[in-house]
This record gives sequence, structure tokens and C-alpha cells, in this order.
Amino acid sequence: MVYREKFYVGFSDVSSDMGILNSAILKLFENACCLQGESVGDGFYDSPGRWFLTAYKVNVIKRPVYGRHVEVGTWSRGMKGVAASREFEITLDGETLVTALSNWARFNVSTGKLERMDEALFERYESEPERTNFGEMWLTKLKNAPEGGFKMPFMVGRNLIDANMHMNNVRYLDLAAEAVYESGISGSPAEPDSFEITYRKAFGLGEKGVISVARDGEAVTAAFLSEDEGEVRAVVRMG
Repeated sequence: MVYREKFYVGFSDVSSDMGILNSAILKLFENACCLQGESVGDGFYDSPGRWFLTAYKVNVIKRPVYGRHVEVGTWSRGMKGVAASREFEITLDGETLVTALSNWARFNVSTGKLERMDEALFERYESEPERTNFGEMWLTKLKNAPEGGFKMPFMVGRNLIDANMHMNNVRYLDLAAEAVYESGISGSPAEPDSFEITYRKAFGLGEKGVISVARDGEAVTAAFLSEDEGEVRAVVRMG
């Protein structure tokens, strides 16, 4: 079952050229899947389960612009153990503007442990494994950034934390874009039309980390490392 909701592209969602920011695209996806969860009884107030995002792959075909009401569609592709696959698309007047594939892991908010979704609840999502804008259901984890790149330290402040008390998935893209800008790597677009993210371990409030940025072929990769740089927490690949 495809869940569809209309959203307004506001002033804070766009860059100077009036095109939607990639981080704003992820916010639309985040809200759409939360609304679908509420519609089937899997919302924040009626379910002990939460979803932890593990991977994103996003393709911008045509960037939505300020002042338009776009439609966001999302649907479950299926589940495997505690993992789930979900797709998104943004359309306007019947034209597909953005497509995305995402993977998730489910945990119990009370115990903090991974937990498979109840079968009856899963059935209410009415998964459509054959409906897809991609030829895959499960994304391959991204590798670390190449050695010898630019490094930018950061700290997780309260403005980066979400209701699950860890750094919100959208903020990784924001910080990665900031690190790429600071790196001065030539030819790196501020808002690339394709990007992938692998999330491995969330950053909590007050934690410090390092973003390592380097060119990776035709793309730029930003790896989120622990403060001592011994652990990879997330990887963003742009372009």
C-alpha cells in the first residue's frame, strides 16, 4: 500500500536558487513514513516499536522548488528479520521528481533491543515488494572515506538531537555538506542530485566526532568517525 501525503515546500526548505535542499527532502520522507506508521497503528503513541534508519539511496531527477505543494508517496517493500525496506517518491502533477530507497532496523523503545515487528501489525502495512523505482531492496553498506582527506571535528549539540535521543538522520547530511564545503574540494556541488548514506551507530548528545572527507572517484565521501577516529559511525557519499 502506498501512503501519500501533500507537503508545502517552504522558504526554509530551499537554497538561494529556490530549489529544495537535500536535507529538506529527507525531512519530507521522515514525516511521510511517520504518518503512515500512525495510520496503521504503529505511531509514537500506540506502539512500543521504533525504526532506526540504516541506509538511504536518493536520486533527484528534477528538484522541487519553493512555493509548490508536492506529493510524497511511501510504501513498505518488505521485511527480513528485524530489518525492513521502504521506498519513497516525490511527485508533482503526476511527474516523478525524486526517488529513494531506504533500509531500517526495528527496536523496542523500552528495552532498547532489536525486535521483530508483530506479524499482524506488519500485515497492515500491506508491503509491495514488486513496486520499485530501484532494482534492489537491500542497500550495500558504504565503505569508509579514502585516506588522506580533510578532517573536521564536531560535537553533537541539542539542536541535532531528535525524539529518539540521538542525532537525527537528516543532520548527518547537513554536517557532511558543511564538511565538504570546508574541505574546499573542487567540483563538489552543494546539493548533489544523488547521494547515499549508511548509518552504523548513532551519536548521542554531547558526543564528539570527526568527519573525514575525500574524493572517491567521481563522488565525494564523508565518513563520520568517533572522536578517537577508531570507529566509523556513518558514511555519506555524494555525487
